[in-house]
Amino acid sequence: MLLWMLLLATARAAMGAVVEPVAVLHTWQRSVAGAGAFAAATILTSPMDVVKTRTQASSDDDTSLAVALEMLRQEGVLCFFSGLAPALLMAPAAMVQYTVIDPLRARFPILIAATIAGALSVTIKCPFDFLKTLRQNDPSNRTARDLFTSTFRDAGVTGLWTGYGATLARDMPYHLLKWGVYVQAQALFRAMTGLSAGAQNLLAGAAAGAIGATVVTPFDVIKTRLQVARGASGSVAIAQKILAEEGAAGLFRGLGLRLARIPFYTSITLATFDGIKDAFISANR
Repeated sequence: MLLWMLLLATARAAMGAVVEPVAVLHTWQRSVAGAGAFAAATILTSPMDVVKTRTQASSDDDTSLAVALEMLRQEGVLCFFSGLAPALLMAPAAMVQYTVIDPLRARFPILIAATIAGALSVTIKCPFDFLKTLRQNDPSNRTARDLFTSTFRDAGVTGLWTGYGATLARDMPYHLLKWGVYVQAQALFRAMTGLSAGAQNLLAGAAAGAIGATVVTPFDVIKTRLQVARGASGSVAIAQKILAEEGAAGLFRGLGLRLARIPFYTSITLATFDGIKDAFISANR
């Protein structure tokens, strides 16, 4: 029932032309808030992200738990933080997204603002996301620098944007749902509960993350397979292969981990972002 209320409210917001007032903050303050939110969520959820990537990259029927135990036995605990360096290098993309989202919301409806901010973020982060995916799925433990060098040598600069279309197909709906549902969920929890603002932001972020993660999981699986194969096949060919060999369930590999990670990740990111912003707003008065 709550899910349908949030989706209905988000759809109504999308059809309207409502813009929102923007808090008075310096650009650097929004950037710091975005970077802090991104770094906190990325580090805390890295183990789940690594296991999710390994699970999606494989066509075996192993569960996420079996994959995680095998990784621990073969590679040790540090393997759960593989790809963390290139993941953290995506911080500029997050900074751009979180820096521009509030000013855009002051001029456009939330879903238009989320589309612009999301497209900028995806374009900037795609090379680092590609290297992160390769690093997470590389038991030989080559460094991100080695992966960058081999990719550049084999495919040139454009090779670093392998999976860009699939990443857009995954991230754009996610960004639209994340911001649209988050704004509506904040209002809903504010009206329905006596929780603090921080708790409301955490719950709203979790709801937004859960909905977004479920909807875009097929695109995430295709993106992972495409990047691991280094663009050897196109997105459509990979989707057809998954459907032929694994059925529709293959497009939702790793959904359990995504539902464990993304709501947690999104709630931390959005709540931290709003928390740091609120601190700066208080300091600016």
